[in-house]
Amino acid sequence: MLTVVSHAIALAIVRRRLSRRIRGKSYHDHVFREAVIISTTVLSLSLAHMFESCIWATAYVALGAIADPHDALYYSISTYTTLGADGVSIAKSFRAIAGFESLIGPMMVAWSTAFLVEFVVRMRGPDST
Repeated sequence: MLTVVSHAIALAIVRRRLSRRIRGKSYHDHVFREAVIISTTVLSLSLAHMFESCIWATAYVALGAIADPHDALYYSISTYTTLGADGVSIAKSFRAIAGFESLIGPMMVAWSTAFLVEFVVRMRGPDST
């Protein structure tokens, strides 16, 4: 729940900033400006995902599933992205929670992707096809 709420808040913040930046403008003829705005947006979304992985890592440490915070963060990022952690394991009784993280992570990435596509289309304007 905390992952979804934090992602919704992050998207709302980015949406507000982007909406002000692109309101009434079309960037389809301004490749560099468009690239800077898109890159900044991708960085912002990546930081939101990193924060969400930190939430999971903190939970793993707090619950005693993984003792070392660095290992917990590595495990969380690997699980969130469904890569799978190499060399770090979680206590057996917490595997279901890790499985849930590997379900939620891609959903948050998909949500970010849809968000990014929406704004790129808006930035390019209706006549950019």
